[in-house]
Amino acid sequence: MASVFKKTYVRPMPANAEIVSRQGKQIARWTDGKGRKRSAEVTTGKDGSPRIKTEASTYTAKYRDGEGIVREVATGCRDKQAAKTKLAELLSIADKVRVGSITTTDLKIGDHNKIPLADHIAQYITDLKTRGVNADRIKTSETRLKAACDGCGFRWLRDLNADALRKWLRGQPEMSAATYNWHVTLWTAFGNWLTGIRLQGKRPSQTGERRLTSNPFDGFGKRDEKSDRKRVARSLTRDEMQRLLDIAQRRPLQDALTVRRGKNAGKQVAKVPDARRAKLERLGTERALIYKTLILTGLRSNELRTLRKSDLSFGDVPFLILKSSNEKNRKGSTVPLKSDLAADLRAWVADKAPGDLIFNVPTGLLRILNRDLIAAGIDKVDENEGRIHLHALRHSTGTHLSAAGVSPRTAQAVMRHSDIALTMNTYTDERLLETSAAVEHLPTLSVSSDAPMDAPNPVQAGQNSPSLTESDKATRDRESTKKPSDSQGMLSFRKWAIENSNLWPLPCESSALTN
Repeated sequence: MASVFKKTYVRPMPANAEIVSRQGKQIARWTDGKGRKRSAEVTTGKDGSPRIKTEASTYTAKYRDGEGIVREVATGCRDKQAAKTKLAELLSIADKVRVGSITTTDLKIGDHNKIPLADHIAQYITDLKTRGVNADRIKTSETRLKAACDGCGFRWLRDLNADALRKWLRGQPEMSAATYNWHVTLWTAFGNWLTGIRLQGKRPSQTGERRLTSNPFDGFGKRDEKSDRKRVARSLTRDEMQRLLDIAQRRPLQDALTVRRGKNAGKQVAKVPDARRAKLERLGTERALIYKTLILTGLRSNELRTLRKSDLSFGDVPFLILKSSNEKNRKGSTVPLKSDLAADLRAWVADKAPGDLIFNVPTGLLRILNRDLIAAGIDKVDENEGRIHLHALRHSTGTHLSAAGVSPRTAQAVMRHSDIALTMNTYTDERLLETSAAVEHLPTLSVSSDAPMDAPNPVQAGQNSPSLTESDKATRDRESTKKPSDSQGMLSFRKWAIENSNLWPLPCESSALTN
């Protein structure tokens, strides 16, 4: 039988309680922290100590659900009649489940609608962590989800809708197409998670708890990143790369030697102790090696931060090992080392322990790079709005691989790209490619300056053509009779073109386009 009641709880005896007898029962009386007088029946706990029984302030509904299971549900009602109304709703839902009008899954989805959206986001972030997603990506995802919720007014699952998100995204004037698409991908993934879709490796499956019946962001359109890039990276030229390395190696000591005020302001005459001088020189060498390693390996700065001496191999073919946990795509890679870079790294780590980091990559490396660019006289932003930043060093890797004639597939492997179009388009600065030299590798074709406009009939001219039989001559005469509108010159040209067409392929030549 369904009913509503107030639950009773057993609590420890208040320290200032006074026990009195009333109608054959022991009653505890005390004053609570707010100065109110309270009383409760005394009972004995399992350990034999006196305790008090207290009654809940709200009613609980007890009933049998649609699957025949007895449930106790807190109504949240202080009024008994209101609690009975809530019980009637629960009984009505149980009847609908029994007759198949709704399912238990629908009921659970309804329960999730009562949970604040912030709690769902927190559980989604926890799921990302258990799946081993990159920590930086998780942090960015959480920050952007919360920012969009605040901007769109999303508080509950029922608030989620694509139109509100689209309006908010379009209202961010400084947002690039790449960031816009990042938000779209994030909210689509979150929507899939809410519908119970889970990823096992790269395979999606409907194995999670369903919180929504459908993804409200499914089919959300993206913007064209190629035509709306806010920060287009530009590659460094050979001269700029060398100037950058030179100034990076010298600048720490030069800054220490430079006098900032007084009559010698701007002059490098400050006194620097030998110990500090050696430390600054080593710091400069480390910065130059950081830039050189980024340029000649295509490593990302966060990947470089994780490398240790034990990740280096200086055998016949030098390379470094990038662990899957430290790589962006989480696959793990073996990165080849250019011979001169390998020699520099061997000398640099000679006195390090196997577990030591190769470089102490500063968190403010971008700020340091900007200062090095100024000191080297290199424009950070060129006339085409191309910018030099840390990731532009990786762009320089791809560009100079292409400029050196490295095959696209090999360049893709060096850059560790899943899509060759990314290597050839995004990570190759076409302005630095030697296009004029490349076209010189195309086949040499000759065109005679005195070629006749009306080519001679090779039969008439006797040019390497077998003599015609009587039947061939008759056929030729018939063809001339059939098409009186064609001039004799046009017929001659056609025969000449057919018999002298280029039936043989041009000789293959070594070409940058085929490498």
